[in-house]
Amino acid sequence: MWPLKMSKKQVTSNGTGYFWQKKAVPTRAEGLERLNSFAVTGLKSYSDQRNYDYGPSDRSNISLLSPWVRHRLISEQEIIKKLLNIYSHGDAEKYIQQVVWRTYFKGWLEQHPSVWDSYQKGILSGLNEVSYDKNKARLYEKAITGQTGIDCFDSWIIDLMEHSYLHNHARLWFASIWVFTLKLPWELGANFFMRHLLDGDPASNTLSWRWVSGLHTKGKNYLATSSNIEKFTSGRFKLDALLDEVASPLSELTEHPFQSLTSLENLPNDDFLLLVTKEDCNSVDLAKDLPVSALGLMLSEKSEVFENSPAVFEFSHGAVVDGVERISSAGEVLICEDWLEPLIDLARSNNVTNIVTAYTPIGPVNSKLQSIKPLLKNAGIKLSFFRQQYDQTFWPHATKGFFAFKKSTNRLIKELAVD
Repeated sequence: MWPLKMSKKQVTSNGTGYFWQKKAVPTRAEGLERLNSFAVTGLKSYSDQRNYDYGPSDRSNISLLSPWVRHRLISEQEIIKKLLNIYSHGDAEKYIQQVVWRTYFKGWLEQHPSVWDSYQKGILSGLNEVSYDKNKARLYEKAITGQTGIDCFDSWIIDLMEHSYLHNHARLWFASIWVFTLKLPWELGANFFMRHLLDGDPASNTLSWRWVSGLHTKGKNYLATSSNIEKFTSGRFKLDALLDEVASPLSELTEHPFQSLTSLENLPNDDFLLLVTKEDCNSVDLAKDLPVSALGLMLSEKSEVFENSPAVFEFSHGAVVDGVERISSAGEVLICEDWLEPLIDLARSNNVTNIVTAYTPIGPVNSKLQSIKPLLKNAGIKLSFFRQQYDQTFWPHATKGFFAFKKSTNRLIKELAVD
């Protein structure tokens, strides 16, 4: 199917809700403005109150930077450097740790890719399960429409649908209730998050759900409790014996062996076409070499089993548009399932045989590009990937648990302040 072309000016999503007091605009300029504001005025509130979920009307205790980070409109490295140039490592440590969790999950999944394949199969298996089990089908429908009768859970469904965001603590509670109280397949819950969160990220989302379920740290699950929810929502929700607070962790027979990070080929010395995807919308290092043109590609919102909500799709599209627009005034963004034909056409129209893109971590975009790479080669076009130095430095340390990763990268984090 030939692509749908959308105007580069359509960068403001109509369905993303308000991020605290300001509309979520998917541009790098907006992300930097929010980062600067948080660094100057928000870190103290975060350090003291980060675990409290006051609801969608008050997000003043958290940064709300994650949608911009997910699309790399701003990077993890930029955030860490910004904070360490203002605060001591000790003062900024709690927030930096959350940033580093994301880095850890990215690196860990890259080195255990079978987890992603298993998760994809689990989604299909879960959908098959709820299609044949009428009781589970009814429960699944109640869960995704906010009609379980569990007040907090149903409220979070509404928040997610209206604002495309949930507080991190609420995400853990939600996942725990989904898996251990409702006893629904974790893969369907993770897929539901991916479809509705502006910051839905294949690695962070998949591995967070596995961590809650007891699959990431084997034998250790996260159980939401009524008292914890009541305390950290400031009494907004009072639950009475509705949750399973003693459930055993899930287990799996599948082993996920370690694989070293993929080695990347050298970038071309000749002219090239720059490809922008939602995985990295700020290809600054690549753009320095002045590509002959830039092309942004998006899978449609109903691609594969994800069927992203309009709000999520529009934010991602706006981010890609912004990424292309900052590189080339002549660039365009296409929405299509077949990426091969537009890439070949644009490369040939610009008389280049090289296409370069920022490295796409494991997920749907990576799968798409890996599937067409040999076909491009057959057409005489080489697709090359550029991995950001931050990822190249930190990801190899993500081989075991998070705290081993944190310990081995503490020195690297502190060095970012003086780069």
